[in-house]
Amino acid sequence: MPEPQVALTEFGELPVGIRTLELGGEPGEQPLSVWYPADSDAVASMETEIYDSAQAIPAAFRTLIPESMQSAVETNSYRDAPLADGGPYPVVIYSHGFGGHRDVAIFLTTHLASHGFVVASPEHIHRNLPAQAFGTAEFSPEKDQADVANTLAALESALGDAVDTASVGVIGHSAGARTALDALANEAVLAAIPLAGGGEAPPEAVDKSILVVVAELDLTVPTERSLDSYESALGPRTFVNLAQAGHNSFTDSCPVILDGGGLGMLEPLLGAEQVARAEDGCTPENAHPLAMQAALKHLATVFFLVNLTDRPDVGVTPEFADLIDGVELADYREAG
Repeated sequence: MPEPQVALTEFGELPVGIRTLELGGEPGEQPLSVWYPADSDAVASMETEIYDSAQAIPAAFRTLIPESMQSAVETNSYRDAPLADGGPYPVVIYSHGFGGHRDVAIFLTTHLASHGFVVASPEHIHRNLPAQAFGTAEFSPEKDQADVANTLAALESALGDAVDTASVGVIGHSAGARTALDALANEAVLAAIPLAGGGEAPPEAVDKSILVVVAELDLTVPTERSLDSYESALGPRTFVNLAQAGHNSFTDSCPVILDGGGLGMLEPLLGAEQVARAEDGCTPENAHPLAMQAALKHLATVFFLVNLTDRPDVGVTPEFADLIDGVELADYREAG
């Protein structure tokens, strides 16, 4: 596999559109965020969308969260912009973690879209932030896979021939890592990235590629569990352990938590254990989260270009760490 000549950490050549679809039920009950290559002429007169992170917090709890933790995120995407010509575009599905939400990694979803993917992130309402806040969250691999299938159906219905729903990759963080691995049983899913999570690949994945990405100092999901995902896989597989990273190093919230001095003010509300879990990867002892985001941008973009498109000039290799400031490898393995 060829060595990358540059790190794919910068936005691609395509502007990015954003729209919200529904996965069924009442309007707004289960939204689906979709980022996609947008028409460059159409967006020339448009303003990019600013995402208010407070939207992910249940209304009953918003007054309890400091304003410094409710930041605005520049998404570099254009709301409801027309799709660019040039499709059909391959699909990447992002599966958020337990107690997370669909817009937790805009840095990654928009980046992938700018490189020619339609990226869809379903709200897993059975295990999202509101469900955890109100004590109703549940682990349900069956519901996760129903969300994956319904996401593909929603994309076909809304975007038609602009998407290639027979060429699909899935990336999932934490609990979403299990979703990504299980999705390999779906014939349309060709590759998966379990990120800071556990689980085993299904037998149907024997000829499908897996990129396991873990954080060396992860206190939530020990790296040994993620290594099991790699060692149990039967097909082509790569294991990347990012030095000094933590569980949440790969989320939009981590730089905000770090810059804000941590979440100690929330201990009376959440308790010390939950605060420590939320800060996992977002402290001065960890590698800077922006460096970890850059690493994930590169890894995910290269991996999905290799497995979902006809780009033979790129590949995942350990040398990528030398191309990105602040990134070091604690371990790297490949097999199959």
